[in-house]
Amino acid sequence: MNNLTPLEVVEKLRIALETRKNDEFIDQFADDGVFEMPFAMEGQKSKYEGIAEIRERFGAISAMGQILEINKVGVTITEGADPEVIIAEFTAEGKSKKTDLPFNIASSIAVIRVRNGKVIHYKDFPNSLRFMQVAGTLKQFAESQSN
Repeated sequence: MNNLTPLEVVEKLRIALETRKNDEFIDQFADDGVFEMPFAMEGQKSKYEGIAEIRERFGAISAMGQILEINKVGVTITEGADPEVIIAEFTAEGKSKKTDLPFNIASSIAVIRVRNGKVIHYKDFPNSLRFMQVAGTLKQFAESQSN
């Protein structure tokens, strides 16, 4: 059993996001943890169950590092009435590698349930359209959706 508090686990998640160390992010999950994105687009997977599927998800998003340079990730934490639950409002600061323009955006809100020092459920609400906008890919995305 791990004795990290939910606040300590969220800080480890924040650091892993900031340093782009996906393995360290994934290491915060319980073996049977769940990563969920309720607002996934039609045809995209919205729930990843277990470490192998979560690793698959983060392998797919690591390509974003080729488009965006993230220098800082911040987090504002709201503790829930349930001591296992934290609401985390993440921000990201960096620059677009395509446009060379800096950004500072609200990147996501996550509802994170931690038990025994490990994430058992992470419900992510990312600001995907804003990320596409700062990356300079929103127009191409919009055009791809009109077909």
